[in-house]
Amino acid sequence: MQEEPFDFKRDVVDLSFVKPVLIDFWAEWCGPCKVLGPILEGLEQEDHGKWELVKIDTEEFQEIATYFKIQSIPNCKLVFEGKIIDEFSGAQSKATIRKWLDAHLSKLIVEEVNAEPDDLNELLQDQTDIPDQNFLKRLYSFVETHTDNKKAILALVKHEVFFNPDLAIERIKQATEDKEIQELHDDLLVIKTWVEADWKADHPIAQKLILARKYLLENKIQEAVDEIISSIHMDVTFGEGIARKMGIALFHIWGPQHPMTKENRKLFDMAIW
Repeated sequence: MQEEPFDFKRDVVDLSFVKPVLIDFWAEWCGPCKVLGPILEGLEQEDHGKWELVKIDTEEFQEIATYFKIQSIPNCKLVFEGKIIDEFSGAQSKATIRKWLDAHLSKLIVEEVNAEPDDLNELLQDQTDIPDQNFLKRLYSFVETHTDNKKAILALVKHEVFFNPDLAIERIKQATEDKEIQELHDDLLVIKTWVEADWKADHPIAQKLILARKYLLENKIQEAVDEIISSIHMDVTFGEGIARKMGIALFHIWGPQHPMTKENRKLFDMAIW
């Protein structure tokens, strides 16, 4: 499988809303970078997915390095929820970086793995809306210690697709022969298109869809559905029917018994017909 090209928004900004991201600005000619790199990679492996290491070659991505005003390398920046939390430069020792990381991770990661219930059904009782960034973090913690739990993975990707669609789709791509997973895979593809759509903000329907997307990511679910239904009333065919497809995907993910489905499905069906 061909590796997808690096995308800063997807691989750093969006991912930082799921877990902390440590950017390592480096270059092939930089001696200290070659010392620091393996240390960071080793620490990432030790922490088993609590944070993500993203290495950015300043020669290949000069515009990113310029944006961050990188004047010397190696330079490392810790990003969480789209913001730089802290940074350091130069080749530090493993002990120094470990202390630095732990100090930040203890503050950023609110739900500890050991605090989560071993029973998935007990965990899912706390789930209210989809998507929910905070609940996604709890599912990540659960899946880390229950890697083969299909139900947990399916629950996880329903949230993850809104923040990192490629990663969510990749998780289930190898098991699409399963009917349940194939149906979910189709819905995830629709949501990926929705999340990544580049609508023109001066179009009245696009304005509603952009607002609906913003509401969904902010966990304002009813407001998002209202905007989707309103856009369908204006033109159900806009953007190859993306609002209709998105509404159906949402109802599939929520399920027929979810309050959002019960309250809105009839209104949605009236709009599309």
